[in-house]
Amino acid sequence: MSSAETTASTALGGRQARWQPHNESRRELLVAATIELLEETPAGAEVSMQQIAERAGLAKSVVYRQFSGRDELDRRVRTAVCERFTDTLDDALNVAFGSIREILTRAVDTVVDWFENHQRLHDFLRKGPAVGDPDDLDAATSLATAIAARTRDLVSGLAGVVGVVDEPAVDTMTFAIVSMVEATVTRWTRDPEPALSRADLITTVTGYAWSLLDAVARDHDLALDPDRPLLEVLSELAAP
Repeated sequence: MSSAETTASTALGGRQARWQPHNESRRELLVAATIELLEETPAGAEVSMQQIAERAGLAKSVVYRQFSGRDELDRRVRTAVCERFTDTLDDALNVAFGSIREILTRAVDTVVDWFENHQRLHDFLRKGPAVGDPDDLDAATSLATAIAARTRDLVSGLAGVVGVVDEPAVDTMTFAIVSMVEATVTRWTRDPEPALSRADLITTVTGYAWSLLDAVARDHDLALDPDRPLLEVLSELAAP
């Protein structure tokens, strides 16, 4: 490459680097606009690129400059929705505050709140993949898998504190709990006349999750008190 070509290439790279934050800001704006419109749109109705551009305050041509097409935009939107949900759930699963029962209740309450108030987004996750997902895997499935993995890592870490290492048992237990909660809450939110109130649903599902956790703990000779602060329980179990 000649010195002139090198200089031109360097200049082009510099311009692209300077525009990168601007372009990323526009992409985030378009993703946020799409999420807003999905929340507002009745079930079965489509959200057009024109609507997205107008909500974002941009020309429609800008959408196609930022994304290769609707598929890329939709994948980015599903990724953003999943990230919002997992961030909220991570806060609920903070083991530094509360007893086991309180932590489980916070987590179930978060799932119920999200599924109840964001049904359109949940439906959208089921329509296709997020960024990095294979084409045959919908984002709702990958989200459940990701949550199970994060919960497994959390429980494995806590188990390691007290000297219990049983990855297969932890993996099976966390996947069973996440799958049960997701399926049960989904059924409840879509039932026009659910048999349980919201409060009763949370209490019941929390009880199921605790029962499974307690059963696995007892299999490993651990007696857990669900109503004592978790860190206090772990401290005692970890003591010589």
